[in-house]
Amino acid sequence: MRRILLGLFLTLSLFEPIYAQISTDKKLNELSISSPKEYEIGGITITGSENLDNQIITLISGLQVGDKITLPGEETTKAIKNLWRQKLFDDVGIYVTEIKGSLIFLEIRLTELPKLSKYGIRGIKKSKQNSLREELDLSAGAIVTENLIISTQNTAREYFVEKGYLNATATVTKKPDTTRGNSVIIEISIDKGEKVKIQDINITGNEKLTDKQVRKAMDETKRKRIWNIFKSSKLKKEDYETDLKLIVEKYNSEGYRDARIVSDSIYQINEKRIAIDIEIEEGQKYYFRNITWLGNTKYSTETLAEVLKISKGDVYDATYLQERLFADPTGGDVSSLYLDNGYLFFDLNPVEVMVENDSIDIEMRIREGRQATVRSVTVVGNDRTNDKVIMRELRTKPGELFRRSDIQRSMRELQQLGFFEPTELNVNPQPDAATGTVDIEYSVVERSTSQLQLEGGWGGGSIVGTLGLSFNNFSAANLFNKKAWQPLPSGDGQTINLRATTNGTYYQAYSASFTEPWLGGKKPTSLTVSMYYNIQSNYQSKQSDDYGDLRVTGFTVGLGKRLKWPDDYFTLYQGIDLQRYNLNNYGGQLLGLSFSDGFINNINYRVTLGRNSTDYPIYPRKGSLFNITGEFTLPYSLWNDKDYDNISDQEKFKFLEYYKIKVNSSWFTEIFNKTVIKMAGEFGYLSFYNQDVGLPPFERFYVGGDGLQNFSLDGREVVGLRGYPNFSVVPTDVQPTEAGSVYTKFTLELRYLITENPNAQIFTLGFIEGGNDYARFDNYEPFKLKRSAGFGLRIFMPMFGLLGVDFGYGFDNIPNQGFEPSGWNTHFIIGQQF
Repeated sequence: MRRILLGLFLTLSLFEPIYAQISTDKKLNELSISSPKEYEIGGITITGSENLDNQIITLISGLQVGDKITLPGEETTKAIKNLWRQKLFDDVGIYVTEIKGSLIFLEIRLTELPKLSKYGIRGIKKSKQNSLREELDLSAGAIVTENLIISTQNTAREYFVEKGYLNATATVTKKPDTTRGNSVIIEISIDKGEKVKIQDINITGNEKLTDKQVRKAMDETKRKRIWNIFKSSKLKKEDYETDLKLIVEKYNSEGYRDARIVSDSIYQINEKRIAIDIEIEEGQKYYFRNITWLGNTKYSTETLAEVLKISKGDVYDATYLQERLFADPTGGDVSSLYLDNGYLFFDLNPVEVMVENDSIDIEMRIREGRQATVRSVTVVGNDRTNDKVIMRELRTKPGELFRRSDIQRSMRELQQLGFFEPTELNVNPQPDAATGTVDIEYSVVERSTSQLQLEGGWGGGSIVGTLGLSFNNFSAANLFNKKAWQPLPSGDGQTINLRATTNGTYYQAYSASFTEPWLGGKKPTSLTVSMYYNIQSNYQSKQSDDYGDLRVTGFTVGLGKRLKWPDDYFTLYQGIDLQRYNLNNYGGQLLGLSFSDGFINNINYRVTLGRNSTDYPIYPRKGSLFNITGEFTLPYSLWNDKDYDNISDQEKFKFLEYYKIKVNSSWFTEIFNKTVIKMAGEFGYLSFYNQDVGLPPFERFYVGGDGLQNFSLDGREVVGLRGYPNFSVVPTDVQPTEAGSVYTKFTLELRYLITENPNAQIFTLGFIEGGNDYARFDNYEPFKLKRSAGFGLRIFMPMFGLLGVDFGYGFDNIPNQGFEPSGWNTHFIIGQQF
């Protein structure tokens, strides 16, 4: 009876439900509920705990040997509470094992909660199970509490509710694991039910905007309609809440400043459909009236008003106001005007000073502050790239006036280097108002820049393969520093390219190049030196008496320079190319020459004026690329006094003479998030100085295919045109080996970025393309094109470059091969960027 009364007393003394006992086997008559007695703890034993140290349990309980406690009393109640709060035990009990005079000996008996040994998922496919496991984040060894069971059940259900299965249910059961002590196995049973779509979105209270306008304002929440092919009609709660705000923003942009959502409700029509009711209170339409400027001394009111681009009587649009003040994507807002002139401490606060009838007066309160100068510029995160390589690309210099546009341009230049992860680039300005200075810290995350380049394609009637090694961010200065070879010396931004191309026995090409981007280290003047050696046979065995080949040896040296005019996106490249063609029983019909043994020299000067304002090198979203290239040889025939009507081809082409003009350009525009339109055009023209000499047998244009630039047969220039086989588009009025001297190509691409993961950027594209090759400029018809359309995929991996495949359908015939359309052609792009 005393034990029962003592247990009842302790239970009633607790503030929360606790399973606990205090009992004794000896001297029970010494414990009196009515007369509590003080004891000294003589010893504490712990039973039932296998995973926690006894000293830790004793420490958590708050009971220590030597402590004075009163039984019955608060000390044992508090000890039970302390242990219970750990949420590690299924049962907690404190027992009296012995009493010796004033000494009392206690036993803390624990029953631990079971641990999770493993769990399984039923009711869904394995692919879905893997995705759900990432959401659940369960791991073996976790303590299985009721809270864990409930949260697992809710997480599993919400996972499918978010995907449109509003009737989804999740049941979690547990059973003992007989192979492990105090462990359980959890089984999660999923019943997705039918996917629920939005049948209708009903709008009420709207008079100024139509139902269609309101629904269109929502980005993600759409009705189930045939024409909504790019948007899902399932309900996502987070997106839905955002879309409700977008409705209000739409009204605000139309001048309805007080518009609000009065109520909204979601209800189920049947097992597969739900409906949404949205009630709107539009309020009154407002207009801008008087806009006044206070505190502006640097710029006049007229200048600021011109930048603001808001006039009296314009519809009141708070979002547009914020954009014109602080967030114009092109940098044409008022804030940028100040920040680009050093006013880092500038502050602007637009205040509605009067709302009268339908008009609002705005007061622009400006605190210009002092102009800030850059005190220091640092960079962090570059373990391989030397500081000087980064610093020379930055537009922010110590001692110069702070300009936000300089920071933006610096970030763009770092992206163009290709040494860093574009999404990880960051800048941290640290202004000091007391001194009027700012410290700027750039943060970079380096990535592997060297590439193993593999190219494959079909050319010259066989498979063509290329193996290339590109060592970017190379350091020639550390070639003899053994410690710098990891695996190659790096850090100075130089580039080495090694390439070998072959289609087996009949074609081989080898090349090597070196580029120093900052010759001398003080100005962005690049030096490029390259050498190449090509062998092309006439498809006869070397053992045959008919075997012949063409060997091309070349050397190029060029200088590139960044220009400041017309703007600093322009570059100028100038180079000299020395080529020697050695013919060994090779010529005749293959090249349209009258001799098969001999040599031809080509010494030309190349100049390229280019402009590149794109924002990203791999997947540009805005900006443009433009290049115009001129290639010129000396006009030998104008002064050598040779009679070209009575001269052999060997003598005639001993030194090639020609000039070639090429123009290509691309424009990129982001029309939606991650969706980009690319428009591109190309033009090439090869001509001569002397009618008697005519066009050279080399340097002609061959159009068609994937544009494998590294497979250049007998000096031809390859122009890709998807939907047609390689080199197949040539003029019909000349010999196929002669190819054309004029070409045109136009491209329209719609691109969508699937993922911008730095390890594998993936985007898809659809394209429309047209191009053609013409024998002479007299035959040039720029809009008589070989047309194609198709789609493709690109994957950029730092180690391999750009990998891709295109499926193109040629709508027109292949020249000299009948009148049937070219049809579907597959083009593999490996290690090539175009």
